[in-house]
Amino acid sequence: MAGHPLNPEAGSTPVPDDPREVAAAVRAGELSLELTPYYGFRYGERGRRFTRSDSAFLVTLATHTRPVVERQILWLAGLLSNRGMPSVLLEQHLRVLHRALCRAIPRRAASYERLVEAAGLLLEARRARLPDEACRALSRSFVREAGLPPTRLALGTGWLLAGAVADEGSGMRSAVSSVASWFTDPEHFPPRFVSAVQSTVAEARAAVRRGPARR
Repeated sequence: MAGHPLNPEAGSTPVPDDPREVAAAVRAGELSLELTPYYGFRYGERGRRFTRSDSAFLVTLATHTRPVVERQILWLAGLLSNRGMPSVLLEQHLRVLHRALCRAIPRRAASYERLVEAAGLLLEARRARLPDEACRALSRSFVREAGLPPTRLALGTGWLLAGAVADEGSGMRSAVSSVASWFTDPEHFPPRFVSAVQSTVAEARAAVRRGPARR
């Protein structure tokens, strides 16, 4: 039996039949990798392969009903978050993928709306734990404590940590540990950075415990 066309390690993960959709999925994956350097830093070439195959799988969901799509997205979000990829990354990729597909095959734009709806589902789940302003504040706090310039990469790290804590609050039990274990590795990061990661996680957890009404 032939292997997966995009990633030999992906097994029987489905891909679209339309080569235009496959190409759009690959383009969207490459853009998401550019938008979030964390993928490459942590997961390397293996992460790139799975980005391609997962992106193609997401395209196949567009033909299903909304309840099916939501179940699949929540399942995938939990799986990825517990492996070090907070659901905010999947949310971002769904939007990138939607734009790539609509450009490639405009007449199917209505069916691709399922992907934007799924991104909205993840967004609302995160906001229920940590509103956007709280995530931005945590990102800025992380940058200050780590002694970094406020670049997109540095702020993005703080946002990832906040997103992981929000996922943890939604029941993804290993969401924080799977991310923090890498960002606190002294072989990769200096003590001040590690300390900033730990304090940002603690601050985010405190914000989740306080709840939206008191934030």
